[in-house]
Amino acid sequence: MSSGSVSYTPTSSTHELFRLLRFRPTLARSRRTGYGPLSKLMPVLQVFFLIHQLPKNKPVCLLEPAPGLGVTYARASGTKALLTKMDTRVGTSLVKLPSGVKKIFSIYGLGSLGTVALPVTKKMKNNKAGQLLTYGQKPRVRGVARNPVDHPHGGRTKTIQHPRTPWGKTTKLK
Repeated sequence: MSSGSVSYTPTSSTHELFRLLRFRPTLARSRRTGYGPLSKLMPVLQVFFLIHQLPKNKPVCLLEPAPGLGVTYARASGTKALLTKMDTRVGTSLVKLPSGVKKIFSIYGLGSLGTVALPVTKKMKNNKAGQLLTYGQKPRVRGVARNPVDHPHGGRTKTIQHPRTPWGKTTKLK
């Protein structure tokens, strides 16, 4: 975006959006034929389908339990759910989530075919202290584990006291 902000779109591993981004300069709109040579590839951009349009017993991801609630299930990298049953009379479907729990979804909610993109991040291991520093996450140390000079909650050993202000007065029970 021109403002410098970044937005992320959840996609599945079957999505081919990035292949189309390379052809972006050829999307010049002509007067007669619409979008020129890429008019045949435009249906590839569709990532989300209604759940009743997805095939049964195939991996699905990025599921919405009811229309308008947003994607809330099977969102982590490399995860997938399984669409097991569908009842069009009642408008519900039974989905086996990655945790093994079976849950009922509306067939009019959204979902995507395949697994969530970037499954490599699921295989990442934390092998050493400070590994997450390479990803921009700083270590978090509890205030209780610090010395009283460094933190108002610090210096306690095995006694459970209330949190204190920097001047030693209690902040609870006022």
